[in-house]
Parts: sequence; structure tokens; C-alpha cells
Amino acid sequence: MFILLVVGLVGIGVALALFLPAKVLGAEEPPRPVMATVVESGSCGSGMDTVEWDADGQKKQAKLDGCGHTKGETVEIVNTGGEMVSSAAAVPVGLPVGRRLTALLLCMAALAGGFYAFLFRYAPLRAPAVLPTPRRAEPAS
Repeated sequence: MFILLVVGLVGIGVALALFLPAKVLGAEEPPRPVMATVVESGSCGSGMDTVEWDADGQKKQAKLDGCGHTKGETVEIVNTGGEMVSSAAAVPVGLPVGRRLTALLLCMAALAGGFYAFLFRYAPLRAPAVLPTPRRAEPAS
């Protein structure tokens, strides 16, 4: 009965951790993509493109982590706060569910292993359900 309780609680924990928004768990919100215009095109062998976008009424410029765009082309970028911006297509989208699921399954495996070790160590030795009856020695005739 105890094992069912543990497995049920771990299952509920896994479901909550997977379906709760990342913001509730303390993760920061992913950066939002914005549209930017290529101001200066760099060749792929020697440099990067420079893009310009509107951020809260101010024009900002930064190097794009990419090359080969034509001058005046509109690209979707993600500003991560540094001197360089990335293409929105190169940034992973969605919640990091894989890491959470891996950690929770590792915890569940450790719990199951610990419980197995507990049963192996502390379980009483069980007698067989039907004890064999001893055979009587027959008298020699």
C-alpha cells in the first residue's frame, strides 16, 4: 500500500511540474522576437550583419549572429541583452520540459531503488505457503 502512495504522489508531482507555467517555478520569461532591418550586410567569410530595430521609441543597432542578408531586408531577431542579437529562428522555443522531466524521472528511479533496497534488507523471510510433510521411514519387511 505504501508503494502505491509513493508512486501516486510522485505521479502528481510530475504532472504539476510539467504543466505549471515556468514563471511560477521561478524561470525568467523568454525574450520576445522583434522585427529588425539589416543596416549593413557582412560577408559570411569575414563578418556579421548589423541590424537596427525600434526598442521603446529608441532606435538600437547591434551585430546579428548571422550573415548573408541583404541591406534593407527585414529579419526577426531576439535581443538577449548583449552586444549581439540572434535570429529568432535560432533560439529554442517553449519550456525546457526535457530537463524537468529528466530530473523528476531520476528522482523517481532513486525512490524506487531505495524502496527495493529497503524491501530486500528489512523484509521478513517468508515461509513457503505449503510446507512439505516429512516422509516417514517405512519399516523394512
